[in-house]
Amino acid sequence: MAYSHDNRVKYVVRYLYDIDNNGILDKNDFKCLAVRNTIVETKGDFPAERFAQNAKIMDDLWNEIALLADFDKNGEVDSDEFKKAVADNCVGKDYASFPPAFKVFIENQFKAIDVDGDGTVNIEEYRQDVITRSAFADVAEIDEAFKALNGGAGVTLDRYKELYAQFLGNKDETPSKFLFGPLKEL
Repeated sequence: MAYSHDNRVKYVVRYLYDIDNNGILDKNDFKCLAVRNTIVETKGDFPAERFAQNAKIMDDLWNEIALLADFDKNGEVDSDEFKKAVADNCVGKDYASFPPAFKVFIENQFKAIDVDGDGTVNIEEYRQDVITRSAFADVAEIDEAFKALNGGAGVTLDRYKELYAQFLGNKDETPSKFLFGPLKEL
């Protein structure tokens, strides 16, 4: 059941948002995302003005996520709360209908993967992204997943948005299930 909708949502929480790996989403995760995004965008540099921009974006993003998903108002979003927020705001919807907070995160995620900044995630960039979250004994498994996304062609931002919307918004298993590589059951 690695590709079930429930597992895909858990995967997003664990590997994309829960940066400090404490099992819940909170303001600290989004502070850490601001640091990570600044370093990735500037290829290792850390300009204060760029960090300030990213910190503001991530602070706003956390506030919006908290509004959408912190149902018990304790300053944390656990996996069940996030799953409910996805069900309420993403299931059955296309990317244009997603909440702004989700869109900002998705677009920043694409920028982090598109290392060369050419507007397309190629197989090498995809591999680099996938191996940061899971261990693989053979690159062929990763390459097959990439081919399933777009027939082996690079993934543009528009295609990435479409795939991400399907990953969260479609309970069926579509090629989008490979957006983050071959998944493990959580």
